[in-house]
Amino acid sequence: MPSRRQLLGEMRQALAGDDRAAALATLSAIPAKTRLGPLFSLLLDKEPLLRWRAVTTFGAAMADIADARLEDARDVWRNLMWRVNEESGNIAWGIPECMGETLARCPVLARDYHRILLSYVQDLPGDCTFIDHPPLRRGAWWAIARLAEAAPQLCKPALPELTTALADCDPAARGLACLAVARIRPQPARGLLEALARLAADAAAFDVYDGWNLAAATVAEVAARALAACRGCL
Repeated sequence: MPSRRQLLGEMRQALAGDDRAAALATLSAIPAKTRLGPLFSLLLDKEPLLRWRAVTTFGAAMADIADARLEDARDVWRNLMWRVNEESGNIAWGIPECMGETLARCPVLARDYHRILLSYVQDLPGDCTFIDHPPLRRGAWWAIARLAEAAPQLCKPALPELTTALADCDPAARGLACLAVARIRPQPARGLLEALARLAADAAAFDVYDGWNLAAATVAEVAARALAACRGCL
């Protein structure tokens, strides 16, 4: 068995390749639970694309764990929840994204835990799990958009927060909210349509991760997709 340092180097090398299928196949030869430790480290890598690919690989590992023994996957999920909790002392970079990728890959976990993911963007009165640090909350917006890709119905309860996020001062939050709406394809309320229409001239740029690569987009481009998706439901 290679040391953790060796394993980390091997995984970093695999994730640096352009072939997603080949990289995931290579890493699948490593026991799923063994992959998790190095992946937590890679979530903090200095290279943004490598951090994102670690998220994808984390979800694949969680799917393997859930297939083998669902309760083990639940244990890992509880660990992710603890890492997001302020009492843990962690900043939790990459953890909301791993949650979204996990739920998108594991339908059973998605049914059980999607409300927890949505709660990270719901600023409710009293004690709640809202993430009040905007850069970290950006990861939760991406996670919701990712889950909406696999299970749009589970993300509908977050439509009020997504609509509010369309006016966020963070371009990535606005863009990711548009992306989530486009995937949910809700019956559009007037307020949602008006908010999307206001973004038609929003030239602010942000990066969109597609599961293996990063691409630049503008809020206006993604808003147009969301607006078309909503109007298609009329």
